[in-house]
Amino acid sequence: MSVKQSLSKKDYKFLKELEELLYERKHEMPKGSYTTSMYKKGLDKIAQKVGEEAVETVIASKNEGDKETIAEAADLLFHLMLLLAEKDIPLHKVIKLLRKRHDRGNHKHIGE
Repeated sequence: MSVKQSLSKKDYKFLKELEELLYERKHEMPKGSYTTSMYKKGLDKIAQKVGEEAVETVIASKNEGDKETIAEAADLLFHLMLLLAEKDIPLHKVIKLLRKRHDRGNHKHIGE
């Protein structure tokens, strides 16, 4: 199955809704929310969690099967979005930069 076949507008809409929820939680800080607890711990802890999830994603990718890699990538994406929200950086700015790099033929992305 190609990426084009598996992604839908509903999937992209969900990412926007998740981003909105992260900003809502940051503003309202509801008790009992994992997101609230992370915001209360601050940027250093959130950044540390992104690093942990990145390492776990790399390790999972070296194992057989995709289930663990998918789960760790979901954790990584969530925590990265949380970090961006903590810093008030909208996801669309990251996407815009990726598109700009791609559009101008500069396919050097992160880490290259």
